[in-house]
Amino acid sequence: MGVRVNKLLAKIKPYWEISFHCSRSYQVVMATLTAVYFLGFIIMTHVMFRTEHTHFLPALIFRAATETFLFIASSHFLIRPYLKLNMLPQGRFGWNIVKFALYAFALGISIVFISLQISKLSPFGNIDFTNITVQDPNDVKKNLTLTMTEPTLILVGGINQSILYWLWGLPYVFWHTLVSKKQFQRQMREAQLQQLTNQLNPHFLFNSLNSIRALIFEDQEKAAHTLTQLSELFRVHLHANLKPVSTLEDEWAIAKRYVEIEQVRLEQRLQVETHFDPSLWQQHLPTLCLLTLVENAIKHGISPNSQAGIIQIISRRTQAGRWQVCVNNSLAAESNAVSTHTGLANLQQRLQLLSPRHQLHYQKTNKRFELCMELVDD
Repeated sequence: MGVRVNKLLAKIKPYWEISFHCSRSYQVVMATLTAVYFLGFIIMTHVMFRTEHTHFLPALIFRAATETFLFIASSHFLIRPYLKLNMLPQGRFGWNIVKFALYAFALGISIVFISLQISKLSPFGNIDFTNITVQDPNDVKKNLTLTMTEPTLILVGGINQSILYWLWGLPYVFWHTLVSKKQFQRQMREAQLQQLTNQLNPHFLFNSLNSIRALIFEDQEKAAHTLTQLSELFRVHLHANLKPVSTLEDEWAIAKRYVEIEQVRLEQRLQVETHFDPSLWQQHLPTLCLLTLVENAIKHGISPNSQAGIIQIISRRTQAGRWQVCVNNSLAAESNAVSTHTGLANLQQRLQLLSPRHQLHYQKTNKRFELCMELVDD
């Protein structure tokens, strides 16, 4: 006996746990549905039973409250958990649809039977649905009388109740499936963004170590100092790499350290000018994207040149709801470095994943090369 009770409790427990975990939007919808069901029952019943009996209205309100409570409670505690446990996981809508139809019908029969028994206990008298007369207010002779036995009433009521469960369950399944799909798409997008962000690490490390390697043969103390800066940069970089997007302020903090490391190697050959719009510091953009643009400018625009070169880093608002981050560099010689375009290709993908309205474009003249990210406001 104890084993059977434990098995029964094990089956009931998931229903109980699901019933007490629901979103705010679900609560609002259920509250609205409760009011609509209550008022709808009163209006429908009042049309079928036109009477001047003094106890009819209190009896009708009692019956409407009973019907509403039983429908809402059974939908929330029995239909909703059943759908979440048996139909929603992995979109199992095959044979489970037939099983749900049988479950809803059996539940409907039970709820109608319970409702009839409770209505008999009403202190205001019972509204007899076994003998329904729909009255025509213009012609009494055209009244339609429908007589049913109690078992027939339970059967018909069970069918109607199961239809209501279907009308409740189908929108719930559709809404829950849509929400789950959006959550899954967001998780996949974040995972893909994270994967693309991780692909930048070897690219960045390769360029930085090459800079330090070149410095070792010239000034060992400066190389050691630069290596310390690099380790500090990676400490900040690791924290930033935990999230797919960062603020412009955080992006510049990382890129600035990289610039300082490169200035040790390139000395006067690398000059940096910044023009940041202070109102854009908290705007979001893909993590490490500014670093990618700065890397590209230094590797292909400044390093190949024996003369001094200038990099300009600019953030500006272009129009309402849109803004830009641009990195441009001077050109005096063509770069001999082999470019895989990995960084820029990844950046393009990440921009598109965040929003199809984000754009990456470039402009090249005889003297300057400019890369710009066109972004929309958060």
